[in-house]
Amino acid sequence: MDVAPCAFCELPHTSDNLRRDYELDFCERCAEGHAEVALRERGHTIVSREWQTRERVGSDFYTFYHYSITARPRVSLSFRASFARESTLDRMIKVFRRDLTVGDPLFDDFIYISTRDRAQVTLMLDSTGTQATLMDLVSRFSSVFFDGGAFEVRERGTESISPDLPAMLSVAAMLVHLERAAEAAAAPPTATPAET
Repeated sequence: MDVAPCAFCELPHTSDNLRRDYELDFCERCAEGHAEVALRERGHTIVSREWQTRERVGSDFYTFYHYSITARPRVSLSFRASFARESTLDRMIKVFRRDLTVGDPLFDDFIYISTRDRAQVTLMLDSTGTQATLMDLVSRFSSVFFDGGAFEVRERGTESISPDLPAMLSVAAMLVHLERAAEAAAAPPTATPAET
C-alpha cells in the first residue's frame, strides 16, 4: 500500500486516506481545521483580523465589515503583486498592454495580475497548483496581495464576515505552494541525459 505525507502536517498516511485538492494531498484531520496549526508548527505565520468601519455613502452612513488573513511563509518572498477578479476595464487594458498571463485561458480570463516583478511572479505561477489555489482565493476574497514577504487576502461587505474552513484551507495551500516554488527555484538544475 502506498504511503505519502500530508502536505500540511507532513505525517505519513496511506494514499487512500488522503484527500486531494489544490493539487495537494492532505489528511482528513488537516482538512477539518488542523492545517493552520500544522503550518504554524512548521514555522509559517497566519494571522486573521476582523474590524468594522462607518462610512458615508451619499447622505447616509453605513457599517462595513472587514476581514483579512495575513500569511507569511517560512521562505522569503521578494516580490509585490496583487490578484483580483478581472473586470471589463481590465480586459480592455490588456488589449493595449502586455499584461502577465500564464497561458491558461480559464486563469487568464478570471484573474487580473498587477505587478512590476514579472520574473518572480511568473516563477510562482509556473505551478498549476498555485494557479488553482489563487483562483480559489480570488473567488473567495475581493483581493489578494503579496508584499513584504507575506500575502494577505481581504474581504469587505455590509454584513458580518466570518472565516470559514475552506478559506483557511486555501490560505494554507498557498503557503505550501509558495514553499515548494521557493525550493524549486533554489534547487540546482538537473542534467539532461544528453549532458551526462
